[in-house]
Amino acid sequence: MWFYRVALRHLYWSAAVLKKFFKLVPLPTLTLVVLTLVSQFSRMLAFFLPLKVIILIGSTGTPRYFPDSWAALDRDALVIALSLATVFFYAASLSSERLLSFMAERGAAGVVAGTHKLVLFTNQDEVASQAYQKLAAGLATGTLAAVLILLFALVYPGFLFAIISYVLAASAFVALLGHRVEARGELQQKAGSLIGLISGIGFMMLFAFMVVDFLLWEGVSFMVALISLLLSRQLLNRLDGVLKDAIWLSDKRLQINAIFFTGHRLEKMPEHTRNRRFWSLLCLCENCDQLLRILAQVKGHALVDGVRVQCRWKQSGLADLLAFDVEVKAAEEEAERYLLKIFGKRHRKAAMSEVDILSSVSSHLLPAPELVYIGDMEGFDVHLLRLSEGYVRSSWLVRRVKNEWLAEYWKVEPDKALLNRYLRSHPLLPHRLGSWMMERLDTVAVKEVDRSNIENLRFCFDEVLAELNLLPLVICNVSAPKDLVLLSEAGALCAAHWGEWSIEPVGAEVSRARGAGKSLRKALLRAAKDREVLAEVPLERFYLCVLCGVFEKFFQRQRYADAIALLPDLLRCLSHLKNGSDIGKDSLVFLAAGVGEDNE
Repeated sequence: MWFYRVALRHLYWSAAVLKKFFKLVPLPTLTLVVLTLVSQFSRMLAFFLPLKVIILIGSTGTPRYFPDSWAALDRDALVIALSLATVFFYAASLSSERLLSFMAERGAAGVVAGTHKLVLFTNQDEVASQAYQKLAAGLATGTLAAVLILLFALVYPGFLFAIISYVLAASAFVALLGHRVEARGELQQKAGSLIGLISGIGFMMLFAFMVVDFLLWEGVSFMVALISLLLSRQLLNRLDGVLKDAIWLSDKRLQINAIFFTGHRLEKMPEHTRNRRFWSLLCLCENCDQLLRILAQVKGHALVDGVRVQCRWKQSGLADLLAFDVEVKAAEEEAERYLLKIFGKRHRKAAMSEVDILSSVSSHLLPAPELVYIGDMEGFDVHLLRLSEGYVRSSWLVRRVKNEWLAEYWKVEPDKALLNRYLRSHPLLPHRLGSWMMERLDTVAVKEVDRSNIENLRFCFDEVLAELNLLPLVICNVSAPKDLVLLSEAGALCAAHWGEWSIEPVGAEVSRARGAGKSLRKALLRAAKDREVLAEVPLERFYLCVLCGVFEKFFQRQRYADAIALLPDLLRCLSHLKNGSDIGKDSLVFLAAGVGEDNE
């Protein structure tokens, strides 16, 4: 069965890796196994001895089920000795765990050095150390299991039979759950919680067996039963950890092979079952059955005979986002056009964000198609948007006239419900800026004039934030991929993707500064015709927000030199605002003065 095949394959692979460890760094590997065993036994005793102390304190003398050699000792002295032993074993457990990390790093480094390879990926040392420690811990757990099996076989054979029976039953149950290929993917996703559940049930079953053994049969002595129960709990906990480690090791298997084995190169992970399901949806172009069901729900009735449905794949411009042009044509009727979007798992948040904005009260005012269907297909989010006639994809124009299109967003006032929800969960530009930024810029600044500008801005930073807080808030969608931006013959905008929209003070979302002043001013005046509050915005305050938005982008991308270059213009803008002087209605001359563009 598949479960046993996977388990045997993993054991064979683990043995091969451990053989490599013992060959290249035998002493650290053996030390790591011993330390793991010492840590496990020490922790078990550290939790077992307090129970003995409590029993001893609650008894008038030394209980009869305690070792006979303890009966001759004074009870108070025995309590103190057991308490000190508890502290000792707990300290030994902590010390062993600290040494484990050190030995794991040292051993992994020795193995990596022995393979004579270049660095393969960023966190290679961390993956190597964790893999080394987890595999050594697995070997230690195997040794512990063998010791406990021998112990139970000698002192409590019935209990050993119960343990083996439960392990076999649990593995058979998991194998039956995954007998279908489709169910195995879900099992792998929920493996961690399933392992914890099986471990917990196992302990309760063993406890129930022990109770029944005492009630119906002769049972064993109290102390043997107590120790057996504690040891079984320790064993189940370790098996729980080993199985979860095995899942982690399986996910990193190709990376581990590339790190530790000379003959292996870093290869791409095989495609996950979930990804294969996602890419199988490309077949919608050939098999429209699922699409027909969606269209029937949109129209409210099944499509009649003679209706022609065409579905063509469309480049979305985003990884793991499938897009299809859909055309529905009935006899003697105008064709209806739709855009079908299927979101991969990484875009789940984007799908939910798009629903939020396109289902809001103000959605009909946005330059966006109508969202007519929200559902799922094979577990992936699906949106169907109705496209108006006359819109075509013109991706080559997107960069050229992007700033002029901002007016289409700015003129739409966000409805209060949407705005309140957004403000409760997202910081605006004034909240993301802080005077702490000046400290970092001051550290990297070289010229004295730059240091002076940084100090001047630090002094009046609260005034800058106050000005930004006076600006009206607008909806932004500048991250829409150009492949999902449509244009009409008249140049009207229609953005067909709203996965990363935001709300900001007007001007904050501008992504480039060089030579943009004239187009930005035109966009503001154009939007002000439909939204009166924008007509009241001083041009200087608007330019200040544009500069602050570009400044934040430069700072976040660690382009500190470009951020510092903006400071004279930013201070000049603030000075015009404070003095009430007009900055002029020409283009933003200072924005064109040597400031690098944002790379898109």
